[in-house]
Amino acid sequence: MPCPDKIDQICTELGVDLDSEVCQALRSHLEECPDCKAYVDSLRKTVYLYRQLPGMLPSQAASAKLFKSLDLE
Repeated sequence: MPCPDKIDQICTELGVDLDSEVCQALRSHLEECPDCKAYVDSLRKTVYLYRQLPGMLPSQAASAKLFKSLDLE
């Protein structure tokens, strides 16, 4: 299950009250939906791995490929 503090951080970054229906619904859904849980976990791991790179930014091609694979383009 995703870390509750990370969900709170996501809600904070989006400007949503942590106790709002949106954040509560997100927490509940992630607890019950293995597909969304896996998706969030893969996003978290991707961000973690990028942050481990020593002062490097991914190339535009790599960024484009990542965004396409995550369906965020």
